[in-house]
Amino acid sequence: MKTRDIRNIEQRRLQEQLRLDALKTAAERNKWGQFATPPELARSIIRYALTQMGGKPVRFLDPAVGSGSFFSALCQESSPNSIASAVGIELDPLFAKSANDLWATLGLEIVQGDFTQHPIPERPFSLIVSNPPYVRHHHLTIDEKARLKARLGQSLQRDISGLAGLYCYFLLLCHDWLQDGGLAVWLIPSEFMDVNYGIALRRYLTESVTLLRIHRFCPTDLQFTDALVSSAVVIFRKEPPPMGHRIRFSLGGPIENPMSEAFVQLDTLAHSGK
Repeated sequence: MKTRDIRNIEQRRLQEQLRLDALKTAAERNKWGQFATPPELARSIIRYALTQMGGKPVRFLDPAVGSGSFFSALCQESSPNSIASAVGIELDPLFAKSANDLWATLGLEIVQGDFTQHPIPERPFSLIVSNPPYVRHHHLTIDEKARLKARLGQSLQRDISGLAGLYCYFLLLCHDWLQDGGLAVWLIPSEFMDVNYGIALRRYLTESVTLLRIHRFCPTDLQFTDALVSSAVVIFRKEPPPMGHRIRFSLGGPIENPMSEAFVQLDTLAHSGK
């Protein structure tokens, strides 16, 4: 499909995003954790992810696909024959239907349902890119927390604080969906680096995978106009970290051209606590 056609679909997607967002109140969207990824941010993240893929065919997964912002960016930034397969999972049936109507002809398979309850696929994915639902812990019932904690215990044999938001479970549970050597890119609240409940994520990122980079947007540069939260892009590869590994930390501006950056030794980061 020509780039012009993909951009036409993207324009339809943006209109659908506005229409579907308007069907819920701000409080309802907050409870669902639905905060759409701005299109330019999605494209910037995908461009960077593709530089880390080294030209390998992409088996793409977005476990919280929404209207398909990251898949749209992937189609715009890569050639069609470089996408071997693509799957998007979406809990909201209205968004799932919309994404299917928009992107099925380009090969995106939409699965409507709760990612955290889906069985692990027989064939994992080479690239996971997602803006998971920002659902705070007080919107999760006691039973939901118990189920999520039990599944995480089975998957990674890790415990997690009951104060953790749903995005923490999404990131950790995706471990089994990512192939060995695969790349994961997550757009999540930057608070996990500082709060006590973020210890499960911090230990995972320093012990279980090779953390490549964390790009933190300036706290005053909110990426989501409808969510008062600062964001970070977390990038890692599913493989053991090499000896002497250093992680690239960057701050401010786009991920491709940050305002400042520094490299931190993994040993230092692992023992820093926050």
